Amino acid sequence: MRIPTIFTLIIAEKPRAAEKIAQALAGTSCKKLRVKGVPIWVINTATVKSIPLPLVVASAAGHLFSLHSDEFGYPVFSCRWVPRYLVEKEARHTRRFLEVLEDLCKKARVFVNACDYDIEGSLIGYLVIKFFGDERRAYRAKFSSLVPSEIRSSFSRLSKLDKEMAEAGECRHILDWLWGINVSRALMDIYRRFSGRTQTLSAGRVQTPTLAHAVEIDLKRKFHVPIPLLYPRIVVELDGKSYQLEYEGPPFTSREEAQRFIACAKRAGELLVVDIDERVERIPPPPPFNLPDLQSEAARIHRISPYVTQRIAEDLYLDALISYPRTNSQRLPPTLNNRAIVENLAKYPPLGSLARRLLDECRGVLRPHNGPKTDPAHPAIYPTGEIPRKKLSEKHRKIYELIVRRYLSTFSSDAVVRRITIHLEVCGKRFSLRGVRIDRVGWMLYYPYSKPREREIPQLRRHSRIPISKASIKVSYSSPPPPLTRMGLIKWMESQGIGTESTRAEIVETLYRRGYIVKRGRSSEVSDLGIAVVKLLSKYVPELCSTELTRHFERAINAIIDKRMHCAEVIDEAKKVLTHYLNRIKKLSSSIASELALYIEDPRNEPRCALCRRKAVSQSLCVFHMEAYRLIKQNYEHWLRAGYRWDQYLRKLSRSKLAGAYIRDVATFLLREGVSLEALP
Repeated sequence: MRIPTIFTLIIAEKPRAAEKIAQALAGTSCKKLRVKGVPIWVINTATVKSIPLPLVVASAAGHLFSLHSDEFGYPVFSCRWVPRYLVEKEARHTRRFLEVLEDLCKKARVFVNACDYDIEGSLIGYLVIKFFGDERRAYRAKFSSLVPSEIRSSFSRLSKLDKEMAEAGECRHILDWLWGINVSRALMDIYRRFSGRTQTLSAGRVQTPTLAHAVEIDLKRKFHVPIPLLYPRIVVELDGKSYQLEYEGPPFTSREEAQRFIACAKRAGELLVVDIDERVERIPPPPPFNLPDLQSEAARIHRISPYVTQRIAEDLYLDALISYPRTNSQRLPPTLNNRAIVENLAKYPPLGSLARRLLDECRGVLRPHNGPKTDPAHPAIYPTGEIPRKKLSEKHRKIYELIVRRYLSTFSSDAVVRRITIHLEVCGKRFSLRGVRIDRVGWMLYYPYSKPREREIPQLRRHSRIPISKASIKVSYSSPPPPLTRMGLIKWMESQGIGTESTRAEIVETLYRRGYIVKRGRSSEVSDLGIAVVKLLSKYVPELCSTELTRHFERAINAIIDKRMHCAEVIDEAKKVLTHYLNRIKKLSSSIASELALYIEDPRNEPRCALCRRKAVSQSLCVFHMEAYRLIKQNYEHWLRAGYRWDQYLRKLSRSKLAGAYIRDVATFLLREGVSLEALP
């Protein structure tokens, strides 16, 4: 079979999607051909009557065009779309896809953009049609899964080309390009002035505020001085079992105060039961997944990174196993045939028994517990009911089954949990003993990952007295903020309204690839380079680190989709904003370069910090170790009240995993040098 001389060209985003579309639309005549190694499908008899025959289904390979400029230096504001393979080495494979589509567009009489229905997919298909085809004869197919029935339905009701979505996508790319190329070149120029070396640095409209947030968390951890917290530890024995009571008050402010209480409790010898609180809690089912929820749960339950989760979800979508994953919606469409999906899932051996149980529980009437979040383009993520035809990898299976379990759970009944709290008192201080019992498992049967741990406690009566088995002082220490995680950064971006469901994980990965954030064992920390970028930008152009400016342009992009603005006016505003900030950087570039020595270790720095290779600013210490020195001195009063001498304090800090890295450095230094508290300036 040859390619027809005239046809309707259907453009998919990736080859696997193109194959699914071709299979769904094909009638009795469908032929797969290869042109320059690129697969295309020719269809002479289609299952949908509204499309002019014959059909040719071809594929892009993601983005085929990239923004580029031949100008050097900064600021630079002129850019144009060029084939990606010309400017990105890793995109060389896109050349044959582009050339095949260019040839096909010359013969096509009608064009259908069948790329993913979001602003990226709209832009990918639109640029192919704009440069090689005819926008006036183009249409848009909109579907949320690659199930044949939904594909056929979408092609039976094609809409006009979604130029507003494509324009918004183009505007986002131009904004990101303007931000990235200009601020990145400014940073690289400053680094070259400082070191005489070339270093690849990057900045971004969303990337830099996210890095600034990461630096804030990282420095709080590195400067953390753990504070001793003195709590009473009371143990009772009931029915032959020991129970440690939960203290309800604030920690004691001094060791003497804590010791007085323990002595009083030992003299009393027993606690009084002052109240018993029994509460029955109905916990409704969770909503179906959107992408952020899926990424969060995959990280929590299976330790799979958000970026990998997104890639796996896209694979499952291309295999028609789940609906489109890049969505913010927590709602299933009312037209979805959930009963048919669950009946099909009953044929999937690992979870089939759960699907059959759900049908029995709901008697075939499936009403989802939808969440509040919506997405104008796609519903929540749901399994299509298609059963995997090939063995899934371990991670793919885990993500697929997580989605299936969440989907099944949203139709189930409330869980009922009984919580019992016994309040006890001795010497004027309150304690509690808590028990948890699941009265009805409900939806937790299908999605057990949020199931509370049951704890049975003996029945007690109000005003009864309970003998004290043990009474002592427990010393704990204040903890630093939670460590940096990929999921934590994505959640922060979502809370700030910056980035999109499809870009956040990639932005976080970029921070790791650029060396701004580095792995340290099971946790992460910001590198000196990352801290330096944020410190200097925050000082000289703080607006580029703020979320407000980023949110402002996100709102402008949404206004384009709503037909309230045009890309040209958004870009004009961005150029004015960037010109103002870039001129400020250029004017102060020498001063900024000299300040890099404060944050980056370099053998040429003089005078040098006694603990690192950064420039010393005071007491032979750099800015970081000097701040740690100040905090150690300031917080000793808490340790003194807890009964620690100066040398004991320093020894504890130098060995404590809770103490920040800079704090440990300085504590070790003061111990080694034998610096007494009185000798500190």
